[in-house]
Amino acid sequence: MRATLLIVVGAALGGIGYLVSRNVVAHRANPLEELGRDFLPQVAQRIQNFRRVKVEHGRMMWEITARDAQFFEQEDQIVVLEPRVTFFMKEEGRQAHLRGSEGRITLEGHEMRAVTLRGRVAVQLDDMELETEEATYDRAHDLITAPGDVTIHGRTLDVRGHGMEIQVGPQHVRLLADVHTRVHGNARPS
Repeated sequence: MRATLLIVVGAALGGIGYLVSRNVVAHRANPLEELGRDFLPQVAQRIQNFRRVKVEHGRMMWEITARDAQFFEQEDQIVVLEPRVTFFMKEEGRQAHLRGSEGRITLEGHEMRAVTLRGRVAVQLDDMELETEEATYDRAHDLITAPGDVTIHGRTLDVRGHGMEIQVGPQHVRLLADVHTRVHGNARPS
């Protein structure tokens, strides 16, 4: 009876060992693929020190840089950390800058369709700096919009309002509601 019991226990342990080893070998086949599927299910690429530039007719139109970027191929979007967007104006040497803590670049094929920035967003136009929590640049309309509160600091004035539109090319700024202006009497000449 003991001998039979030992044979049954030995056969059971041998079967369990065989199944465990077969399972371990099966999981070793593609460990990197499985790891990537678990941690980054939708990310096609991850790029550090991201930089993208648009050039037309030999002239730079805009440049986007970021500390880190993740490209989501299925959504045609790039999520960026610490994005900086520079717009190069037709007038030689003039630029407009847009920066934030994080952002999302929406693509249309290989072209940028829009950029949405969040977290301490700043827009710099000549000697004015605009601050808000969220702003979106729409390439088709060459327009930056902000839905929330906006503060503008300039050499001669400070302006607060709610909602904003900036036409990037001509650099026209329009505040949409609840606008308050303070003019500085001690402004330095430019």
